[in-house]
Amino acid sequence: MLPRFRHQPNPQRPGSGGRGLLLAVLASTLLGVGCGNEGESGRSGGFRPSGTTTVVTEAITEQPLVETIQAVGTARALHSVVLYPEAAGIVRAVHFQANMRVAAGDTLLELDNRDERLAVALAEVQLADAERLVRRYQQVNEVDANLPQSQIDGAIAAADTARISLDQARVALDRRFIRAPFAGVVGITEIDAGDRIDSSMQVTTLDDRSQLLVNFAVPEVYVSKIQTGTPVDVRLWGEAGQSLRGEVIAVDSRIDPTSRAFTARAAIENQGDQYRPGMAFEISVRAERGNFLTVPDVAVQWGADGAYIWTEQDGKAVRQEVQLVKRLAGEILIEGDIPLGTRVVTEGVQAVRAGAQLRDLNPTMGGGEASRTAGETTPVSGQRDNGGAAGLDRRGRPA
Repeated sequence: MLPRFRHQPNPQRPGSGGRGLLLAVLASTLLGVGCGNEGESGRSGGFRPSGTTTVVTEAITEQPLVETIQAVGTARALHSVVLYPEAAGIVRAVHFQANMRVAAGDTLLELDNRDERLAVALAEVQLADAERLVRRYQQVNEVDANLPQSQIDGAIAAADTARISLDQARVALDRRFIRAPFAGVVGITEIDAGDRIDSSMQVTTLDDRSQLLVNFAVPEVYVSKIQTGTPVDVRLWGEAGQSLRGEVIAVDSRIDPTSRAFTARAAIENQGDQYRPGMAFEISVRAERGNFLTVPDVAVQWGADGAYIWTEQDGKAVRQEVQLVKRLAGEILIEGDIPLGTRVVTEGVQAVRAGAQLRDLNPTMGGGEASRTAGETTPVSGQRDNGGAAGLDRRGRPA
């Protein structure tokens, strides 16, 4: 059998009752102090009721997005041709020198044309004889009327044939000369008098450099923004000199499926004839993509479905899905079904939950539409524009 123990109460030690009374007094004192501190913190704003999240908000603003498209293009002359002879022969004379300015119709080169001149003279004689015969028949027929009409018609046909032969001889003679089709500056030639040339040999080049045309590539997202008459800034590639003003004069009708870009052509005035065809130029075009909502970058959060922000509606937190357009300095342009002026949570976002009661420490500051213009320089080299915010991937996360 187990031994049985009988509990014996400890005899009370002297002074134990006084010590218990002291502990009770200390406890009540501490409780009073705690209650006093709690009241003070409630009056100072440090106390937060259960279920309320303290945040800082700002009003959503709106601003236009104006981007500067930069591209590099090669200049060509307003009018430019390579001159070839229309016929083969011996060069009789060269009437120009390199880099000489000529007028439209000036003779640049002359081939031997003795045979062609004789052919023209012979055709003129034959035409004159045929016309005299027609006149004689007509005069005789007016007096005696004894010539058949068929004979007169034959004479008229012979005169017409002689007239065509004369025109052909003159064309053959004209082909022995190379003339400037428009006013411009001729280039270097390797042909001298006495050389024998044919129609496949280049004589020289002719450029009208009064204006220069520069083709450049533009991403397809700007196809509705770049139009005829759009102003551009043009600067010689590799130089920091003063830019020239020009304008877009033509836009291609197709988009390159490989580069996802289209070609635009700008025209610049070549005052002083200081630029040459073939030079590389940097083109800058300001293109406005429209107005977008603007929020601080710290307000944008990322979830499994993409980017979102926390907004305040009737004092409660509401999650709003957004699409990112452009990242700027400290701000992000977004798209979403959100009214302008809605307050967005910028601080305390990590503690916010859907439907949570919000306590805004900044209820009146901020707001108002932005009057500035958002824009960044966008270099263009024909690559595809994904249409997302700069520095962000397709799902809105930082790249």
